[in-house]
Amino acid sequence: MTLVRPPRAVFIDFPLGRQCGKPKDAALQMRILQDALEALVKSKVPGEVLDLPYEWGEPFDWESYERDLKEMLEQEGQLLK
Repeated sequence: MTLVRPPRAVFIDFPLGRQCGKPKDAALQMRILQDALEALVKSKVPGEVLDLPYEWGEPFDWESYERDLKEMLEQEGQLLK
């Protein structure tokens, strides 16, 4: 059996749609972006997946996710369908 993997990747265990961190937390978002770019540059092994050490810090629930999504879309002037 052949496995297909990306050339290099980083993984962060955050809720769906929040891969770069919590809304309005620019400092965390910048650290995640910098760590991801650094890992992709330094990685030399094909198929290597690096787990970034960040934690969301609170349980995920769909109600909060949907509320945050609605707020974000309203701020961007779009309607939630």
